[in-house]
Amino acid sequence: MAQSQLLGGAVRPVFFDKLEELRRWHTQSANLSRESELDSLNVATEPFSSYERAQTGSGSRSSEPVPGDKEDPPIKLMVCHDFKGGYQDYEDAQPLGYFPHPTGSRYFLQYPQLIDQFVYFSHHRVTVPPVNWINFCHRNGIKCFGTVIFEGNASKDFEELDRLVSRDEKGDFVFVDALIKLAAHYGFDGYLLNIETTFSNTKIAADLEPFAEQLKSGLHCLDSKNELIWYDSYVFPANKVSYTNGVTESNYNFFSLSDAFFSNYWWNIKNLQENIKNVGVLGVQKKIYVGYDVWGRGTLVGKGGFDSSLACKMIAKFKSNVALFAPAWTYESLGPKDFNQNDARFWIGLFENESSISSTVPPHSSAVYKINESSFIFYTNFSSGEGNRFFSKGSEVYRKNWVNGSLQFDLPIDLHRKDKNGLQWALDKSDAFHGGACLEIKYSEIKDENGYQIFNNQMVSDFTLFNFTKECHFPTVNVKVTYKLNHKTKSTFKIKIKYIIERRFRSVQTVRTGYLTIPLLSTSGKWFTVEESFQINLQTSHEYIVLESAHVTYDEDRSADSFFRSYIVEDSAITSVIDNEEYEKLINSEIYNDDEDEDWILVPSDVSISSSESQSNDSKTQYLGRKLFGNKSTPKTRTLEGTAPLLRIGEFAIISANNYPSSNFLAVTSVKSIESSRLEGDSLVLLNWQVGEGHQKGVCYYIIYVNGAVVGLSVAPKFIYQDTELASENSASARSNYKKSGLGSSSDRKSKVRVDSVDKLGNVFTGSEVWV
Repeated sequence: MAQSQLLGGAVRPVFFDKLEELRRWHTQSANLSRESELDSLNVATEPFSSYERAQTGSGSRSSEPVPGDKEDPPIKLMVCHDFKGGYQDYEDAQPLGYFPHPTGSRYFLQYPQLIDQFVYFSHHRVTVPPVNWINFCHRNGIKCFGTVIFEGNASKDFEELDRLVSRDEKGDFVFVDALIKLAAHYGFDGYLLNIETTFSNTKIAADLEPFAEQLKSGLHCLDSKNELIWYDSYVFPANKVSYTNGVTESNYNFFSLSDAFFSNYWWNIKNLQENIKNVGVLGVQKKIYVGYDVWGRGTLVGKGGFDSSLACKMIAKFKSNVALFAPAWTYESLGPKDFNQNDARFWIGLFENESSISSTVPPHSSAVYKINESSFIFYTNFSSGEGNRFFSKGSEVYRKNWVNGSLQFDLPIDLHRKDKNGLQWALDKSDAFHGGACLEIKYSEIKDENGYQIFNNQMVSDFTLFNFTKECHFPTVNVKVTYKLNHKTKSTFKIKIKYIIERRFRSVQTVRTGYLTIPLLSTSGKWFTVEESFQINLQTSHEYIVLESAHVTYDEDRSADSFFRSYIVEDSAITSVIDNEEYEKLINSEIYNDDEDEDWILVPSDVSISSSESQSNDSKTQYLGRKLFGNKSTPKTRTLEGTAPLLRIGEFAIISANNYPSSNFLAVTSVKSIESSRLEGDSLVLLNWQVGEGHQKGVCYYIIYVNGAVVGLSVAPKFIYQDTELASENSASARSNYKKSGLGSSSDRKSKVRVDSVDKLGNVFTGSEVWV
């Protein structure tokens, strides 16, 4: 039974079918009640302002035109998510996710790098995006919007639209303040205003423009980045529904008062030409999103589906932006079985140069979390927000299918591309360090009949993990990677962070290119965490560091002197080698010919010398030495027969901050006290734990244990679960028997609860066990 069923509807998604419901929420939301306490689970925990994508740079997109840039700004992409009417159980209706879930899979946006704006669409009067979508969007630097929609041709529909522009005794629009407060409370970024009916008369209709103007102004006052999007369906003063498929004289008033204009789907080339004629190239580039229905309903260019890429190319020729309606077609229509393959074909193409959305819409760089204006971190544990088990610090803590969209982290954009020769990569859901998956990378050698390796120019030895184009304000860059590697070979996997040095004096010039390089040693199938601090040298005060990208490479051993140490390379020259005191010096005579030579191995920070020494004598554990400079001996290589080199990456982080590492870097501490209360016939238990504001900002999620077993996760300092004994089919009888036993009421029942906090760098803070 899924958690949403177990919770008996106590926690529900937020939407309003009538404006009167919104009015009641507006007037009563300040009142403290059990319902409002549970409702806080629907409030986003990831503010849009906390994340940032690249502002400028090659290979990335800017949200605003760069002054002096003669090139056209990149195409922006809006996704209007209409999936089975919205708020689907086992998908996104439950803010706490689903522990367990029937299949451990659901629809999700696999390529957020391509998306600028996300509209959660349903046919309820006012749609608030589910909290997991808001958190996911913001973590990826995407704005997330609700929907206000009016439909129908009955008199009650006209009256409901009339009510939208009603005023209070002071003459203020009643629902302007309600909608602004709604967005502020739940943490989303504005609305799509979609009017597909008419007002009772033109006198009332005349208030729509000032209403929309005040709504937009109020959203901007709340946050300057908030937006009001107008859908191309209604015209005034005609007071009628009219799908004009672009900007014309009849709807220019709504184009001018909105932040973005979402045109209808039935456009042709003439409509695209008329847009430029009517609002100019700059108006088109800044505000118009030309709609395209991925289901192909009424489209004149292509038939929807995979033809959507053709429509994007056509739209881009006329300098416009794109709004894709219902791209979950790849899941809803084609089915979940081949979702990864079909979705990859749709968004990025399965093969290089295959026509796809990314053929027209270039990807953004990955978003980073801003600690302040000068410090940032990037972190991923490669979780897709779903799985068939859940891991914490490499240990399996939950053995059932699960889904929670708030726990979706950055994934490489080329993850599901095919036709790979050499390096091959995939998401492995059978193992993880945190969450439900890890990144698996293999190197498959093609050999001839004599066993010799065949090389050709199609061999892939470099895999791009992420692109950044992010300036570092400090010369020290910290890199953290947790991984497993099953091989000892003369070739090696390496993590490489590419950066450039820009000289900014009168003009901007790239003067040097460098790589922060971490060789990855064999870990004998165990999770190891490597953390390195790189110091990048700047030659003048006009030089700045810009991180460009992160890669996994598979290299032959051509630089023996630096093979086993992390180092910095600038313009093909090694500039420094990193000494790490946490790498303990060990001698392993099993690997080296000369026992007198000094060799190094990688030891995780939480493994003592004594434990490492004892492990070195274990025949099941093998180590690969780190060779010191000046050591002329050559290590023997040992390869497991019949298997390809296999690397699993469980987490990856980059930290640029002047106060890292420090004990209170993210201000997260262990949860030591928990309060509980019961509701719905005592079968549901509500847990609350008090944390400071700094703690909550630094937390990624909480893992909740009840009597030693994981019952779920939460991104808020609150959780609700079912007391399974009292939730049996004969719960009344169970409560009666409990009282007869002499133990008192069900409220006297005690459970041992522990809440572990996982911060935004993957550090786990184990909570105290509390009887509640």
